[in-house]
Amino acid sequence: MSIQRYGKWDFRAVDSESAARALTRLKEQGAPAEPERAAAVVLLREAPLRVFLLRHAAKEPFGLPSVGRADQPAITVRERWAHLDIDGYQTSGPKGARYGFPGGRHKPDDPDVAMTGVRAVEEETGALVALQRAWARWVTPEFEPVRFDSWIYVATLAEGFQPRIRVREPEYATWIGPEQAVCQYGGQMSMPEATTLAELSRYSTVGEVFAAAEQRDMSPILPRVDFEGAGARLVMPGEEGYPADAFAAA
Repeated sequence: MSIQRYGKWDFRAVDSESAARALTRLKEQGAPAEPERAAAVVLLREAPLRVFLLRHAAKEPFGLPSVGRADQPAITVRERWAHLDIDGYQTSGPKGARYGFPGGRHKPDDPDVAMTGVRAVEEETGALVALQRAWARWVTPEFEPVRFDSWIYVATLAEGFQPRIRVREPEYATWIGPEQAVCQYGGQMSMPEATTLAELSRYSTVGEVFAAAEQRDMSPILPRVDFEGAGARLVMPGEEGYPADAFAAA
């Protein structure tokens, strides 16, 4: 399941008061918003293993959390799970910069969510996907006003294609090692993206990643907030302290 920390980044800590307010709003709302389908694609190459990373001046992180540093106070729920331009919030980091992968919302013309990822890669980079495997499936917590059921895929490019910045939104792109990416930019990524990079850092080749993908549990990961112990922390399904329902701590 999702890691707790990686290097200087604490993936789980949230501000207790902010978390309590978010859950209270959910209780007053009465029911969570229905999540939209979305996809993100981690493009891979070797040797050594590298991932294609984009930097966006303002990128919607599929409603998923940005991580906080272990040596700093816990950040608020809104900061961890923020959507751009929702409730006036702007992303952290230089000029609101965020790092991540090609991806986006599912569109009516997409045959399935896997093809959403393929389409997003072509739109954002001009490249075609050759092989693709599902890696993880994350669902935005119930207290967010806009939610996503987001599939993360790992993929290789069709022969002869090199990704490039094709649309206006990404301002920078690079091939980088998974470990270096999460260590250097983890604080400006969504939690699922940073977690994916931390997981990929265990592998040396594309073949190893694809073999691991075949064994992945694709059950949805729906984080919730646990108030037990010191402060509030995000917990995942199957972990100790995972609330039985969204309103348990509200």
